Amino acid sequence: MKSSLYRWGLVVVAFLVALYALTPTILDWSDGALDGKPASTDGVASMFLEVDPTTEQITWTNVQPLTLGLDLQGGLLLQYHVYVDRAVQDQLTRMAGGIEERLREVQPDVQVEATHPDGETYIDVTLGQADDRKLFTEEFMSNFPSLTRSDTGSTTLRLQMDPNYIEETKEMAITQAIEKIRLRIDALGVAEPSVTRQGLSDIVIQLPGIREENIERAKDLIGQTAQLRFQMVDDSGTNQFFGQFRGQLPAGFALRSIDGGYFSVTHQDKEALQEFFAGRVADDRAIGYQFHPVYQDREKKVLDEEQSYWKTYLVYREAELTGEYIQDARVAVDQQFNRPYVSLTFFPEGAKIFAETTTEYTGQRFAIMMDDEVNSAPVINEPITGGRAQITLGSMQSYTEVQQEAQNLVIVLRHGALPAPIERQFETIVGPTLGQDSIDSSMRALLVGSILVILFMLIYYRRSGVISTIALTLNLVLIMAGLASLGATLTLPGIAGIILTVGMAVDANVIIYERIREELVVNQKPVRVAVKEGFDKAFSAVLDANITTGIAALVLLQYGTGPIRGFAITLLIGIVSTLFTAVYVTRILFDDWMQRTKSEKLSI
Repeated sequence: MKSSLYRWGLVVVAFLVALYALTPTILDWSDGALDGKPASTDGVASMFLEVDPTTEQITWTNVQPLTLGLDLQGGLLLQYHVYVDRAVQDQLTRMAGGIEERLREVQPDVQVEATHPDGETYIDVTLGQADDRKLFTEEFMSNFPSLTRSDTGSTTLRLQMDPNYIEETKEMAITQAIEKIRLRIDALGVAEPSVTRQGLSDIVIQLPGIREENIERAKDLIGQTAQLRFQMVDDSGTNQFFGQFRGQLPAGFALRSIDGGYFSVTHQDKEALQEFFAGRVADDRAIGYQFHPVYQDREKKVLDEEQSYWKTYLVYREAELTGEYIQDARVAVDQQFNRPYVSLTFFPEGAKIFAETTTEYTGQRFAIMMDDEVNSAPVINEPITGGRAQITLGSMQSYTEVQQEAQNLVIVLRHGALPAPIERQFETIVGPTLGQDSIDSSMRALLVGSILVILFMLIYYRRSGVISTIALTLNLVLIMAGLASLGATLTLPGIAGIILTVGMAVDANVIIYERIREELVVNQKPVRVAVKEGFDKAFSAVLDANITTGIAALVLLQYGTGPIRGFAITLLIGIVSTLFTAVYVTRILFDDWMQRTKSEKLSI
């Protein structure tokens, strides 16, 4: 009797723990949607969540409710390729500058030029005198432990980057890109986003439940490399450079006068401009692009695509200042013109550089660029020494558009630039209607399948079928509780895993019941002995079937991605709960039944 109480105690504890784990999900589902927002935040719900009184934002504490995946609630799926080689090239370029700087610290009058050929993994150093090679001591090279020195001439040497460091840099670029993208998405306010690595250099992003009006904003926000650069515009060479194309421009291009008389080549398509200027710009110059929108209806944001165009700036390739020196960025509003802008505060070193630059180039245009696009190109009217600057945005855009653009810029500036350029490979938008259809179809399949299985068990195994039905119900509760405890996201493959687990659980019951029948009918054994031997003899077969399935699930978990891993996790949880319910719980129910009825016959 005492043994039976202990066995039942374990089942009750398992059920209560499962009920506790599922309570947040039940509360969330109380309004008919798993969206993290329950119908009421009072009563029992107050034990599982906290509500920010200011923003009314709900935060679930301890146990999280189940969330639906992209395929069930709709949303945005993106895949980006990260150009990790670019991260290595940028690192080598920075190292080349660092070598020159450190050599001049050791010997101020040294003549040195360190160059990194694009696409290569080494730095060539040219010295003014052969005797300067002695500057490359072990102590000096300890500042660049990833470079290996080799002499290539009396005044030249080559510093080769270590292959292991190259691979490490690539790995770091992927890891940092994932973190940066995740921070940007968090700032966007998307619930339960998924940012995962796929293959060597791809990133898959799932944004379930994202609102349709935020889709374009999310793509813009994620895709920005966000390399903020302050570059001087070549005012003295602009008109000569662009003026040379007068009368020679292909159809669709135009030579316009902008910013008080400076020439600019324009076109409706930025890519067309990029192709046109490829190979036409000196090595120390670059082209900056800025979109000039013209609206048919500004209030309704109807763009006149025929009149809108991209204009170009001739800028110095070398940046005077970069986003690395920015201490803070925030959106502010110009009280005079009632226009949002981005206010920047620099670190002390950045403030010093900014002050020196604006002092030296007073009266000239200063391009504030994000990647290769010009946000603004104001004229420096006077030296700016306070360590602050501002970026004005889109004078032709509406207040709302400028404010959103400013907020996006602040997000990427605060969370830093991506370590390498990324390119969108593909995107898929799953509509909420399609997601709801998926939910309805999968739940219908689960319901119909379960009912058919239960009917079969009741008809074929009669009262013993009731026991398997109870065990099967508890099995489903434990699976859902297990998923909720792990903070898992329920997807279509996950539901498929649950349905498969239902079949496996019934299969285990069938194996056990057939062994019991065999002991009763063929071997003519008493009921108690037949049940005992039926369970004992069937156990190895049930265990073997679940172990082999578990091995397959572990392989899927190790090598699969996204939905495949979700399927594997659901299957593994289902295997554990199936063994517990089909073998342990069912046996307790049989023993309790026989003890109470004292019957010499078994309905099976």
